[in-house]
Amino acid sequence: MVPKPRGQSAVEFALLVVVTLVLFLGMTQVGLYLYGLSVVENAARSGARAGSVAQTCPACQAAASARAALSGAPAVSRPAVAILAPGGVVGSTLRIRVTAHIPVIVPGGALLGLSRLLDVSAEATFRQEGW
Repeated sequence: MVPKPRGQSAVEFALLVVVTLVLFLGMTQVGLYLYGLSVVENAARSGARAGSVAQTCPACQAAASARAALSGAPAVSRPAVAILAPGGVVGSTLRIRVTAHIPVIVPGGALLGLSRLLDVSAEATFRQEGW
């Protein structure tokens, strides 16, 4: 039996820890991305629904509702709400777009261009209701 050189176990352990840590942070980043995308989609849907049933200034109600849905969400930063079609007349279309950025937690991810891949966007369209 050939004995292992001194320190080989320490080197193997260090390499294994680095690979495991990178994999763990990568999986966490993907989970954070999916959670942030879900938050943005729900904010767009909530805003469009609130605007579609509003009796006065549907675009104002839609934007306010979408911003309220995004407030306090830990996985999104720099949220923006855009009204693409204002609605206002019964039967017309109210369309909203919500965009946000997901923070990068992978070390060196910004240097690898991961930052620009983590911009999420969602649109929702509802018909203006009236009574």
